[in-house]
Amino acid sequence: MANTKIMSILGKKWIIKNNDESKNTLEKILENRGALENKEERKLHDPFSFNDMEKSVARIKKAIELQERIIIFGDYDVDGITGTAILVHVLRKSGANVSYRLPHRVEDGYGLSEKFIDELIEKNVKLLITTDCGISCEREVEKAAGSGMDTIITDHHTLPENGPPTQAFSVLHPKTSDYPFKELTGAGVALKLAQALLPDSIDSLLDLAALGTVADLGPLVGENWYIVKKGLENLEKTQWIGLKKIMELAEIKENDEISSSTIGYKIAPRINAAGRIGNPYLALTILLQEDESEKLNKLGKKLEDLNSKRKEMTIEAQKETENLIDQQDLPYIIIAENPDWHVGIIGLIAGRLAEKYLRPAIIMQDFGDTLVASARSRDSFNIIEAISAHKDLLISFGGHAQAAGFNIKKENLEKFKKDLTTYARKKLKNVNLKPKLEIDCALTAKDLNFDLIDELNKLKPFGVQNEKPIFILKGIEPQFIKQVGKERQHLKFTIYINEREINTIAFRMGEFADSMRRHRKIDVAFHLERNIWNNKEQLQLQVLDFRKSSN
Repeated sequence: MANTKIMSILGKKWIIKNNDESKNTLEKILENRGALENKEERKLHDPFSFNDMEKSVARIKKAIELQERIIIFGDYDVDGITGTAILVHVLRKSGANVSYRLPHRVEDGYGLSEKFIDELIEKNVKLLITTDCGISCEREVEKAAGSGMDTIITDHHTLPENGPPTQAFSVLHPKTSDYPFKELTGAGVALKLAQALLPDSIDSLLDLAALGTVADLGPLVGENWYIVKKGLENLEKTQWIGLKKIMELAEIKENDEISSSTIGYKIAPRINAAGRIGNPYLALTILLQEDESEKLNKLGKKLEDLNSKRKEMTIEAQKETENLIDQQDLPYIIIAENPDWHVGIIGLIAGRLAEKYLRPAIIMQDFGDTLVASARSRDSFNIIEAISAHKDLLISFGGHAQAAGFNIKKENLEKFKKDLTTYARKKLKNVNLKPKLEIDCALTAKDLNFDLIDELNKLKPFGVQNEKPIFILKGIEPQFIKQVGKERQHLKFTIYINEREINTIAFRMGEFADSMRRHRKIDVAFHLERNIWNNKEQLQLQVLDFRKSSN
């Protein structure tokens, strides 16, 4: 597989992944993605492949028969909220005496806490089912067991060093069993339990599971690919009244194409807003509504207001952080704290900074004696390994290679910052941190057709580990270059190939209009799209980057 490395107008190194002229375009894309694995694996697997599934289902059916009170305990993010909604829906349909709990991000922190266990003991709850959490809650599960409460853990997070809680009644986790697909998210595991309980209900739950899978960055291969593929189809005609309301608030219209990006940029942020800066019960209550009502409209308005506030808070905090960074030499790792940065948005800020500056970022809210941190990183730096290497300075921590969080006492902060900065310098000093753009392959004029688009569409849904294909077209002459958009922030131009006129759009690249005009010929990196305007179908290139052509 050949690589071509080029610097572009955005300062990116282009890497062309496949120059094998013996293969057609689709073959090159499939090879780049490892052939997208065996198509036979892109299906719903037997839920009873989980080692503890039969035991879990039997215990739930016993609770339903005896009308024992069942509590679903979820996480406060999209994956946990949708997973909780899935189990509440299916248990209600099964006639269970079921209710739910979600932790408050600020007041309770992540996962089970003894506060909740004490409440459930007082209410004589006999069965607790976790969703998207619980695998690290040994002490809480042990306390529940000591009171006579059984706990079924459904989770997908990193396993603790000592394994799952030994006092759990059963554990449903794709990486602790013989289950054939290991990359399910929390909502995906909840879906499997629902499938085992009520197989006929599974189709109606796929849209909720798709929300959790995409929002939690589950790789879109294997069973996740199937869940999201079918879930996106369901979203177009979802039966869930609350989900319809959220889509309405997101201005998703009836004929709009529903894709993974629709979830990632329009639906998920609204659900997440409740758990980030408000109360996650708001989003869950909306998803559990069973009819149109004035109550649903009020809940929807409250959620939309929270999302708007979340956007404003994030933009303001990001600007403040960037101002601090721009006043000093760019460090190998960005670490910043402020009492005014809400704990619910520090992960968003860290993610944006890691993307912009191409290095790990840790953002903290300062609570006085302690700080709460969110960390995000790039492929070149394993952030959880870095944090683990300094765990003696932390109260608690958790996460994975590119996203993590921790709590730290103020008295340990300066030493932690100094030690972690030294650690990052050693790891990254010889690493090229310049941005790169991975391009699937080059296209020629004859490749630009609707047949290729139809073939590419068969690979949908696109997402993590199944990215939307990017192509390069060399030696084109841009015509009618103009800036468009309210603030002239986008770039639009036309190209003529083999007597065909093809329109292009380059989002957020309006500032490069003059640079493009100076070049007689350019190479463009782009997505190939079908654009329909006034009932007329046209090819369109969505340009991601360009450079002066040597052709």
